[in-house]
Amino acid sequence: MRLRGRARELLALRQSGEVREPLAWLSRPIAGRTMPARVVELIRACVDRIVRIQFVDRSIALGSLAFTALVPLLVIVGAYAPGSDGIADTLIDRFELDGATAELVRQVFTPPSGSTRGAVSVLGVMLLTGSALSFTRGLQRLYELSWRLQARGLLGTVAGLKWLALVAFWFGLFGGARTWLLDHTGPLVSLIIALSTSAVLWLVTPFVLLAGRVAWRRLVPTALLTSIGMTGLSIGSIVYMPGAIASSADRYGSIGIAIAIVSWLVGIGFVLTCCAAVGAVLGGETDSPPASAPPTAAGSGTRPPRPDR
Repeated sequence: MRLRGRARELLALRQSGEVREPLAWLSRPIAGRTMPARVVELIRACVDRIVRIQFVDRSIALGSLAFTALVPLLVIVGAYAPGSDGIADTLIDRFELDGATAELVRQVFTPPSGSTRGAVSVLGVMLLTGSALSFTRGLQRLYELSWRLQARGLLGTVAGLKWLALVAFWFGLFGGARTWLLDHTGPLVSLIIALSTSAVLWLVTPFVLLAGRVAWRRLVPTALLTSIGMTGLSIGSIVYMPGAIASSADRYGSIGIAIAIVSWLVGIGFVLTCCAAVGAVLGGETDSPPASAPPTAAGSGTRPPRPDR
């Protein structure tokens, strides 16, 4: 009886417009609009949202912040975390580098033995944490712009710290198990594992960075799109990045490796930006088309319900 009563309450809320379902406006009976017209409006809304958040600038900013903030942090983590691979070995395994290219990457990113621990101080840790938070603020602002939410100031920094702790816990707990499963399963199972674990991570990421201001159900399209985009980029990187790193290293030396990695990070920024914008539209944050409602009588004083932001 309780379940039936709860179902009736949810049905009443949905009919009144207080509960907004993702893509609900596509199923509304809008006079004169066929399904192809609705699809065109959906595409137009997605393109409009991508343009409004300045996706080129956001993507380049995210890639640059990721390089300047996360690469030094990974060097420190690799020096202190027991049993962890250094950033050089991580890049070599990630892009399946070999030969002279792999050796050059080791020379660039492997610090002398013991020098990293000796160079780290309290001030250095604080600066690294601040750099990492600059990346989380950039990612957080991307999701806020996509969902048209106001920045939260210091509270946003707290959410960034929570996300960094969550990511560290995620990779510390599941990173090794995920790698082992990918190495000991077939291509299809590996693809399913990569997509599912990535979807969970990119569902939790905007939920934490937005401090729960958007319901997790509405973030599902963003998570699925980001998972597919990042997995596709990961597969493409294995094919593209070894040649790109080798070519850049031959032309520009050690700095060429940094140029290739920054370009790859900017590509990640493009994927995150486009998926965040399109996912917000698919999740129900859209201006068009408006909900069809029967006209109110003049002078009745009835106000239309405010859209769920």
